[in-house]
Amino acid sequence: MKAAPRRWEISEALPIPGQSLVLGRVLAGRGLDGAEAAAFLSGGIELLDPFGLEGMADAVVTVGVAVTEGRRIAVYGDYDADGVTACAMLTRALRAGGADVLPYIPNRMTEGYGLHAAALEELAAQGVRCVVTVDCGTSSIEVAANRPAGMALVVTDHHLPLAPDGTPPRLAPADALVNPKQPADTYGFDGLAGAGVAWKLLCALESEGIVPAGQADVFIGLAALGTIADMMPLRGENRTIVRRGLGRILELPGLRALAQAAAVSAPLVASDIAFGLAPRINAAGRMEDARLALDLCLSDDPDECGGLARQLDRQNRSRQAAVAAALAEAEERVAELPEETPAIVIGDAGWPMGIVGLVAGRLMERYSVPAFVVCLDPGEAKGSGRSVSGVHIVRALDHAAPTLLRYGGHAAAAGFSLRAEDFGRFRDLISEACAEQAPGRPRERVFHVDSEIGCADATLDLCGQLDEVEPCGIGNPTPLLAIRGCEVVSTHTFGSEGQHVKVALRDGGRGTVEAIAFNKPGLAEHLPRGRRIDVCFALERDSWQGQVRVRARLRDLRPARAERPVSVEETLGVPA
Repeated sequence: MKAAPRRWEISEALPIPGQSLVLGRVLAGRGLDGAEAAAFLSGGIELLDPFGLEGMADAVVTVGVAVTEGRRIAVYGDYDADGVTACAMLTRALRAGGADVLPYIPNRMTEGYGLHAAALEELAAQGVRCVVTVDCGTSSIEVAANRPAGMALVVTDHHLPLAPDGTPPRLAPADALVNPKQPADTYGFDGLAGAGVAWKLLCALESEGIVPAGQADVFIGLAALGTIADMMPLRGENRTIVRRGLGRILELPGLRALAQAAAVSAPLVASDIAFGLAPRINAAGRMEDARLALDLCLSDDPDECGGLARQLDRQNRSRQAAVAAALAEAEERVAELPEETPAIVIGDAGWPMGIVGLVAGRLMERYSVPAFVVCLDPGEAKGSGRSVSGVHIVRALDHAAPTLLRYGGHAAAAGFSLRAEDFGRFRDLISEACAEQAPGRPRERVFHVDSEIGCADATLDLCGQLDEVEPCGIGNPTPLLAIRGCEVVSTHTFGSEGQHVKVALRDGGRGTVEAIAFNKPGLAEHLPRGRRIDVCFALERDSWQGQVRVRARLRDLRPARAERPVSVEETLGVPA
């Protein structure tokens, strides 16, 4: 199997009247009309009433009773950035309201995802009488039903198991269950992250005076971080949460220290979170224990925060090295697969369980087929899957359920576990399911270009116009522009090992633009002076020694159509 061929789709949408040409094309290409575009640019929709969520009233009563009666409360999170930020948010807000709160994050390696009976027993032994879950718990039916006597349980979550036979899913029997995806919910927006649902609970608690006024505003930055980190669509209420929250993230000492370690600074944009802060928070749960990231989010001590941030940064570097090593091995195996393979399903006992999802994501992007990567631990093999448009990964896992011990997730991403000896049968069943869902689907990587421009159009003014589309991410991608038929003026490599590439481009002598590609060391040899190419890119500002200029962050390139095709195997893909 070779990397999927690349194809550009250049939008032909007519610009929205009243907007500049390029921005008008970008907004029209996202399906917005004039009125919708105006609302979109003004900051998103108004936030919905949190009590519109099914189960919210019961959740507020249950938590309120626990706070009033002085019962110890545990906030039970998850080990990813979404769960960690949600756990920190409710812990800090409830403590501000005078509650006795014990935060708990399960260990990815020893416990795995979800509620665990042993953990609830341990919490009960520590005096906990009320447990509030964040980012988990909906499908923990047996654990919830058999929880310690006298323990109140509030589940806040955004995961929903699918019943293979189409019947309504079973839900954990809790005192209150808040999940916008549950069948009875009529909230109006079901795309909230786990941190988003937890933040809506915080809003409701504040409205009832259970936590002090202003707590929801103080911690909306954590909700924004969790939303971006969990790759939730940045539309609807999520856009509002993220847009309001980005400016408040650095108010927390721990996140301010982490931003310094990640070399990002205000004003933050969504990509700073996606590629800077979130990977470092996730690294704790992937490499060791997510408690380290939780401690960072809970701490107000600058010295402690600095030390924790540096430790997370080191773990992230270790995570990057582990992913690179596993990915190199995985690529060798994928190269042996037939081109028509409906899904990549590979496993190895030596691949750390905490990184298999990242490897699966890279394989899915490069080969444009669903990818399932498994750590074949002889005790219990654990894996992650990432899927493409048209293949619902949880439904595929439903088909392979006879081989699985547990599984769950979203349409595009899921986790699962199985006995190592069942891996061969699992591979057959999951491949069969993926083939059935998307028969004849072309295997290609599509770059959706919002607008063509010329080199002279790549200005700081255009950058400012495109800033209005922020926050960008899943569901609202960074605007992608293209210039056709530009000429390479010069090409340089830079970085400690010459791993980055900078190329100057011009078209017809009317203007020049500097383009840059990070971590693409083999690209320079394909860009000699005088070569004519088409490029697609995201426009960004570059600050250096007090001067701000515009540059193009390359996403893909191809020989100009007027030039004889050449072999350029180096794929740019998404920014590093």
